Amino acid sequence: MGKHYGLDIPMLHELRIDVDKQWLDPNGLPREITNLKAIAADMAHGDVSYRGTDIMERLAAGQPGQFLQTMGPGFAPCWSDIPAGGIPVRFVFPPTLSIPEPSIGVEVATASSPPGKTATPPSLAIPEPTILAPTIATTSPQAVGAGIAHDDDPPIDTDETTQTNDATANDMHLLPSPGAVGDGFYFGLSDPFDWLCLNIGTPGVGTWTITWKYWNGTTWTALPLKYDGTNHFRAAAGKRWVHLNGRPGDWATTTILTYTLYFIKGEVTSYTSMTTQPLGTQAWIGRYA
Repeated sequence: MGKHYGLDIPMLHELRIDVDKQWLDPNGLPREITNLKAIAADMAHGDVSYRGTDIMERLAAGQPGQFLQTMGPGFAPCWSDIPAGGIPVRFVFPPTLSIPEPSIGVEVATASSPPGKTATPPSLAIPEPTILAPTIATTSPQAVGAGIAHDDDPPIDTDETTQTNDATANDMHLLPSPGAVGDGFYFGLSDPFDWLCLNIGTPGVGTWTITWKYWNGTTWTALPLKYDGTNHFRAAAGKRWVHLNGRPGDWATTTILTYTLYFIKGEVTSYTSMTTQPLGTQAWIGRYA
């Protein structure tokens, strides 16, 4: 390597970088890599990094407001169009490259007659790779067909469809107070859908678990999800997404109050305590084309 800045570094493996050092530029100002170690330590599978105002910052999976929409652990990011309202209207999943394995055939050449005849060896054909076109899923936010608050003890369903579709702050009772196992909130639409966007007005504070469920024609069963940004209705105030991992094949309509729709339910499946009741401001439902 030779000498650099007065240091004799003969081999690259002897070079050590102090990531905790406060690196400064010639003007004495912090360089952008000062927080690189902290960013790397906080990164989770599915996160991306980007340049913020003056430093590198972490973008957690599923956060709105950027064109690259990360979907959470185990899922590749996709590009999305997010207009001023904060509701994505188009998702573009990156193309994939498929390289098929070549087929290899073996031929056995027997003794020729007359002697000296030359056998033609087999040729090996290498198939060309196939590039699959990107998947583009278009969607438009729709008004929720029904928003229903459910108190399980005693069982009481309260129609909050108007509150779910208007922009009045904190008029959706996502859970009753105090809560209990079985409580929850229903979101319904006349057709199967792919995602829910919930604008949380007041994050809940307490200890409980929300499990998203759907009606399969017989019972409420766990809903396969790509991503749930509501954090059991305890996520910070703002728009939070619930992305279904495909529409369940046995998803069936059911009737709650006067609504016969395809419902999903954020249901309390374990409960310890509630200090602050979670309240919602508005919700939207979306379907991919």
